[in-house]
Amino acid sequence: MTAVTVPKAQQLLTTQQLLTDVLHRYGSVDAFLNRLRGALDAPTVELPNVSPDDLESGGSGRHRRPDMG
Repeated sequence: MTAVTVPKAQQLLTTQQLLTDVLHRYGSVDAFLNRLRGALDAPTVELPNVSPDDLESGGSGRHRRPDMG
């Protein structure tokens, strides 16, 4: 993988754009960080365990295996 170098002036412009967007959308950097922390700290949704027997029941749905009829 090749590293991409961004000119210093473009980096500054990008940083200014990001700060402007954050302030416009959230009002302050603290409000943005609080929302970000809330999104990252949200509980993980755990899916139930599915046994292989449940998967091979040969249902009649449109996603059934063709060889299962």
